[in-house]
Amino acid sequence: MTIAIGAYGRYSALRDWHLGDVERRDLRPADPTALSGVGRGMHEAAVRDGQGPLADGIAHLLGHAECPRCASVFHVAEEYTSANRPVM
Repeated sequence: MTIAIGAYGRYSALRDWHLGDVERRDLRPADPTALSGVGRGMHEAAVRDGQGPLADGIAHLLGHAECPRCASVFHVAEEYTSANRPVM
């Protein structure tokens, strides 16, 4: 599974060698007014500096995705953090 946030869209999908990203599911962005901590600060800075696409990407990164295979819903940033945490 892949998560895309950028010029090609904001979605989760299964990546196929020949077909590209298939079975796409739109990401569910976080409500910017509900953000806190670093996420809120990053979003507010992007908005303040006129970086609308970046602010939108941050909202999607801090939102939720659906697995195209099993339909489970997960928090994008938390899953990425968990999957890339160093082994202790």
